[in-house]
Amino acid sequence: MLETAENLNKMRNFGISEGISELILTTRNDPNDSQYASNAAPFGIIWKNNRMFLHLFKGSKTCKNLMRENLFAANMTDDAVLYATTTFYDLDDDEFGDVEYAGEESGSPKGVPIPFLKNADRVVLFKCVERTEAEDSVIIDIEPADFIILHPDKAGFIFNRGFHSVVEACIHLTRYELTNDQKYVDLIRHHWGLTQRCGRKRDKEGFIVIRKKLNEILSRE
Repeated sequence: MLETAENLNKMRNFGISEGISELILTTRNDPNDSQYASNAAPFGIIWKNNRMFLHLFKGSKTCKNLMRENLFAANMTDDAVLYATTTFYDLDDDEFGDVEYAGEESGSPKGVPIPFLKNADRVVLFKCVERTEAEDSVIIDIEPADFIILHPDKAGFIFNRGFHSVVEACIHLTRYELTNDQKYVDLIRHHWGLTQRCGRKRDKEGFIVIRKKLNEILSRE
């Protein structure tokens, strides 16, 4: 499904560009399936050929939630600890806030609460407009529904090699957990070195979370 020119311009102005933007998606959990009311996990929002969509693998909490819910939030942050923690662990409910969206997609004239991260810098509310299922995954076409700035003093993100090394290491670690391929551990160590040389204090703290998760995985082998 192609996006309107208006939506694309709003996304660009808000700081999301073509390609894959790694954001933290927050969704509402099924109360019968989780002890937590909300879930947060990093996923890439894909913007390709004037189309925005998610490619989710079945089995993840985010995929389960978005097969049931039509609204979610994408949280923009350069907090490496928050990014690493939401990749591998659940957040307590007090880490989330709720924003009501009263558009017709909500199914309620009073609006429905959509969870977002209190510590995010910016939030985009999205609606799911079409789902295409495969055997192991789902592609969900999405449209932006609203834009929220939580920290007006942060006009945009400055590229930092330390933060981006944390993001890459999170991806490599999830792949190592699936494949047990040693090359991903080598890549994690490479990004560990980059973070130590180039990262900010918060980036280095984020990598501590990654190393903790890696040690948990290695201890099970």
